[in-house]
This record gives sequence, C-alpha cells and structure tokens, in this order.
Amino acid sequence: MLFRRILRLLNVPGFGSRQATESQLGRIRTAMLSVLQGHGGHSVQRVSQRVRFAADVEALWYLRQDVMMALSAIDGETAARRQMKTINSMFKGGLPGSMGPRAHQRFTNNNG
Repeated sequence: MLFRRILRLLNVPGFGSRQATESQLGRIRTAMLSVLQGHGGHSVQRVSQRVRFAADVEALWYLRQDVMMALSAIDGETAARRQMKTINSMFKGGLPGSMGPRAHQRFTNNNG
C-alpha cells in the first residue's frame, strides 16, 4: 500500500494523478457515508467510521461489502444492492487492473 501511495505522489503513469485520486476518494467516501446516514445502530456507526478514515480508494473498495451488509440488515438486500450500484460504478479507473468488477466468462473444454 505504501508503494502505491509513493507511485501516486510521483504521478507515475497508470496510477492517475494525485488530485484525481483524491477527488475520486472524496466522492466515493461521501456517497458511502450518505447511504449510511440516517441509519442508527452500533454496526452502522462502526462502518461509517471505517469509511471516514479509509486511506485510499482501494481501502474503500474493500469496505463496500461492509456497507452492503449494514444496509442489508436495515433495508433488505435488494434495496442495499440498488443503493450500492451507483457507488460501485464510481470506482471505475481508480483501482489497479486486477481489482474491480470482473466479467464472468465461461470456460469451454476444447478437447473435442
């Protein structure tokens, strides 16, 4: 994680500019906190605190599941998925290529 931060600070191609990364981080953090806002309870407060103090976009990516679980417990899974859909799309371009939503591909047996 420190290595990625150094690369961002040095503005190494492929890691985006620091300003763009900070802007994306702020937008995602705000969106996550806004869906949690208004919901009480210890678990929601704990997740909100973790989102508030996440160091980078990658940390927020991993916190998505915690946000989803907190929302599911309150509003149900369908509503939680709907709320998370917009947030998930905000990560585009801000994560290393190996991270992010994956397209599911079928494997075929070519031994025919």
